[in-house]
Amino acid sequence: MKISRNISESSKNNISCISGKVVSCADRRISASVSDGTGHFCIVAPKGIDYVPQPNDDSVVISDENERFCIGVRRADNRYNIEPGEIALYSGGGASIVLKNDGTVLINGHVFMEED
Repeated sequence: MKISRNISESSKNNISCISGKVVSCADRRISASVSDGTGHFCIVAPKGIDYVPQPNDDSVVISDENERFCIGVRRADNRYNIEPGEIALYSGGGASIVLKNDGTVLINGHVFMEED
């Protein structure tokens, strides 16, 4: 019920979600080619996480009458075979940190486990 009410209220405010290809990035903003042309969008991320999408990434953009925000990029694959509840952080250069459900931490493929 609450979800349908939120969707209904969102449609009144003309909030939409579109996707597009990242063209370039600079100063916490991206340029992306979306269905109605190319635009410049502020990048939004959870507090404590900072990222810059790479050109050609599939971006997800949410907009209302006033602003548009890039809220993320589409995952291309599950390269780290993460399960529900696990987290993988990785860079375009190949560095990675994977937090596994069993407490194991993988840093650039090296396994670290808590000792008893």
